[in-house]
Amino acid sequence: MNGSEYDLWADYYDIIHTGIPGEAEFYVGQAVRLGGQTLELGCGTGRICIPMAMSGVDVVGLDNSKAMLAHCRRKKRLIGKTPGRLELVHGDMRGFGLKREFDLVAMPYRTFMHLLTAEDQQACLNHVHRHLRSGGTFILNLWVGNSLRLPKRFMKEKKPAVLERRYALPGKQTELAHFVTSWCEPKQQIIQETHILHEVKGKNEVIRTTTIPMRRAWLTPEQMRQLLMVSGFRVEAVFGDFDCGSLTDESTEMIWIATK
Repeated sequence: MNGSEYDLWADYYDIIHTGIPGEAEFYVGQAVRLGGQTLELGCGTGRICIPMAMSGVDVVGLDNSKAMLAHCRRKKRLIGKTPGRLELVHGDMRGFGLKREFDLVAMPYRTFMHLLTAEDQQACLNHVHRHLRSGGTFILNLWVGNSLRLPKRFMKEKKPAVLERRYALPGKQTELAHFVTSWCEPKQQIIQETHILHEVKGKNEVIRTTTIPMRRAWLTPEQMRQLLMVSGFRVEAVFGDFDCGSLTDESTEMIWIATK
């Protein structure tokens, strides 16, 4: 997804995308444990990088959406001074040059799945590798990619949009109705989605509609392992959840920990 598409999410992102249970605690805990400089790719509105800074970690957050970064800066100002420093950078995870090395690079919340081609995936991993110090750690998570493990809604042909959920909008007398239609292209390993966000007043008065396309690529564990190895990483562990449980046939998430 390009930056302009994520700009469309910015006003609603924190309401809809609250993350995966245990995810934020896991990434913040790893950053604190390693105790060095951290880079978060796809930092968005700061759901992970701000708690890292609050926990004493010096962190750089990179994102390709200026609107998402603006929300992150606003939240950071409201929090005030933190024990760790937070620097935000507008950039592309496929090609960035920060002229420094990090002890940890993190890609939470399935960010890697927004890289749709093998070329983009490899370019991102190559840049991560260049920005890690020797012995540094790279952590990312994504769905386990095959027809049995992906959420069932992606295995169906395209159908009319269905209501995902309604949300109360803070500070407003309106609700947000989130409709989604989704389907997949198995041969290309691409998930297609269209998100339709209606801001609704009263029972049925729609006062604003935002339509956001989204495409994501899935990978099998074997494909992800090969990509990491080709990029010069050593895989240290693969978990099936954020409690560090084993990756099994029933797992839907995979969390990779690799070192340079």
